[in-house]
Amino acid sequence: MFAAFLFESATFINCARPILIGVMDTGIKVGECMQSSLVKIKDSASVFDAARKMKDSNIGSLLVEDSKVYGIVTADDIVFKAVATRKMDSSVKDLLSKPLISVSMDADLAEAARIMGEKDVKRLVVKSGQKIVGIVSQKDIIRISPSLYGVIAKRE
Repeated sequence: MFAAFLFESATFINCARPILIGVMDTGIKVGECMQSSLVKIKDSASVFDAARKMKDSNIGSLLVEDSKVYGIVTADDIVFKAVATRKMDSSVKDLLSKPLISVSMDADLAEAARIMGEKDVKRLVVKSGQKIVGIVSQKDIIRISPSLYGVIAKRE
């Protein structure tokens, strides 16, 4: 359980998931801190190919596509859904997370943090209109605005 406490401008109430009261916008837009290089992989690719592509690109996630982008696969997905379960012969489509959870590039970082906390995800796809233009991660947000850690922190 979370105990009630004041974390900068956010108050957490004693409950299973934090309820945020009064979290202030940062004035920083998601588009200012997102990763704009998008690395994609076909949903038919092997787990090994996905892991190699992440390593070679020095990233922790790949957008998954068939004829269009429709999911994301992360290093955690590979570890927990393939390696730990000894299903290394799986394809990316067996591991991916979908649907994509997105945020507008014009949204405030606090809004992205709220979405991550609410949806319990570490990354959001960033959109400009309907076009995917980047990815923003918890690390990106915390690096720029450490005060938002309490908004996106998972309950242990």
